[in-house]
Amino acid sequence: MPSKADVKAWKAQLVAQAEQQILKLTDSDRFKQYLNTLAKFHHYSARNIDLIYAQNPQATQVAGFKQWQTAFNRTVK
Repeated sequence: MPSKADVKAWKAQLVAQAEQQILKLTDSDRFKQYLNTLAKFHHYSARNIDLIYAQNPQATQVAGFKQWQTAFNRTVK
């Protein structure tokens, strides 16, 4: 069984690694793109923003199911 000192050192190492990974993530261009998508579609849910970002990170406008039917006279498959 590990000693308290070993457990404490292990926890400190995990925290340090997590901090490094978070810094890498927040400094990446991909994360900046995601934040731009969040800013453009702030009135949508997090799940919908994730779907928009996954399909087209450069999207500037989206339309819902009903809007496609009424405004564009199109059917969504």
